[in-house]
Order: sequence, then C-alpha cells, then structure tokens
Amino acid sequence: MFHRKIISIHKGISVSDGAGVKLKRYIGTEEIRFLDPFLMLDEFRSDNPNDYLAGFPDHPHRGFETVTYLLEGIMEHKDSMGNKGILETGSVQWMTAGRGIVHSEFPKQKTGLLRGYQLWVNLPSNLKMTKPGYNDYLKKDWKFLETDNFILEILSGEVSGKKGPAKNLTPVLYFDFKIKPNQLMHIDVPENYNGFVHMISGEVESNQMSLKEGDLGVFSNGKYIQFQNKKDSISQGIIVLGEPINEPVVQYGPFVMNTEKEIYQAIEDFNSGKFLK
Repeated sequence: MFHRKIISIHKGISVSDGAGVKLKRYIGTEEIRFLDPFLMLDEFRSDNPNDYLAGFPDHPHRGFETVTYLLEGIMEHKDSMGNKGILETGSVQWMTAGRGIVHSEFPKQKTGLLRGYQLWVNLPSNLKMTKPGYNDYLKKDWKFLETDNFILEILSGEVSGKKGPAKNLTPVLYFDFKIKPNQLMHIDVPENYNGFVHMISGEVESNQMSLKEGDLGVFSNGKYIQFQNKKDSISQGIIVLGEPINEPVVQYGPFVMNTEKEIYQAIEDFNSGKFLK
C-alpha cells in the first residue's frame, strides 16, 4: 500500500489537567490508548482566562519526551535542572524527561487566546534513563518548503531534502502544513511510521474522507500522504509520524516504563527527591 489512508477520525474528549486547565485529549483515551510511539496528544485552545490561568504547577516525568507547540499565546516553563524559558506564538519546547525531571508551565498572559498542542513521545528501553534536557525552537528555526500548492514547516524529520532542527531521541516527523485554496499536497514519508493528522483550520479530503477543523485522523502505513483542499481558503494542520518502538508500555500517570518494577522504582525515586538532582 503506497498511499496512506485515513483509517479513523476522532473528535477528542474534554478533560482538565494541571491545576484545572481545560484541554481536548486525542491520544491517551479509550478510543486511542496508544499509537506507538505516541503516548498522549492534548490540544489546548481557549480565549477564556479561567480555562488556562491556573497552568501546570510542578509535576514529574520519566521515560519519554514531551513536545509543546504553541500556536497562539505566551507560556513560561521551568524545571528541576535549572532550565527556564518563554514560549511565544509559533515556538516549541522539546523536552527529554529521561531518567526524571520535575517541571512547570504557566501562561504569561491574563487575557487573549491560548492555543497549542502537547505531545508525549515514548522512549525505547535503552534511552528511558538518559539525562534529562530540553531545547526551545522558534518558528524561524523550522525548515520551510513552499511549492505552488502548499507550504510545509518542518520541525522534525526530513522532506525533499529539508531537515527540521529538532534534536529528538525517538525518530519523529513533525510538520505544520498549509494547503493553498483548491490545491493538492503530496509528500513522501517513511512507509512504516505510525502517525496522525490534526486539523488546525479549514478542511481537507483524503481517500474520500473529509477532515474538518478539530478532527484527528489516524493514518494507515504507506509511502506518501496526499490531501486535497477543495475550499477557497487555506487549510492548516499538523502531521506527526513516528518510528514504532514495539516494546511493552507500562504507564502510571507521568511515568512510562517497560515493567511494573521500573514504575515502582520511579515512584520511589520521585518520593526520595532524586528527580530534583
């Protein structure tokens, strides 16, 4: 099978996380428990400050990476390694939790739209206890590929010789695409990577299925992705694909390991303060 098809479409479920931030969760639900190597995908989107001002106070992670892409707004992040920074519109934080980190994220705005994504990417067993760290990427850091039909902004992975800047441990392709009015987008991708598309705005069609704003579509495997925009306005979304790890996943909240014994060790290490060193 060469053409990647959309095998299912999901609307997400409304949840709250952190200190009460309202989110839409797409991966990490009963519908999509796990899409190897992706553990969770949340979309946050609100212009009501009551939905987001409480933010995400200090919380731990072990065994995976987090990717926060801010479409609109300003957020501050800090962690137990002494790192801190500001995410503004169009920027990304790619954090490796590895053997353990405690971090926090708070909006730096009191009004206006806050919109973006947080993705959790699993790590293979040999990298789960790697040293924590993170990188921030501004939109100008992304690689841009523009054709007569579409614009592709590449954070991670490579398309047509354009390679994104992200330094990640699990191989991932992460693109923001914009298809021009009444145009077709065709991009070649690794055949065996699992992945999804989420629509930011507009509408696209693929194999006689329509994806509208807010929809998440899960891909079949295949060598290329092809979307048609039949509207008179630009359609925008993200495409994320990852190399499957094919290992056992044992998750306890923010700890993702391969065995229950490793989970118990993670809890013990966190309670003894080892995540703060």
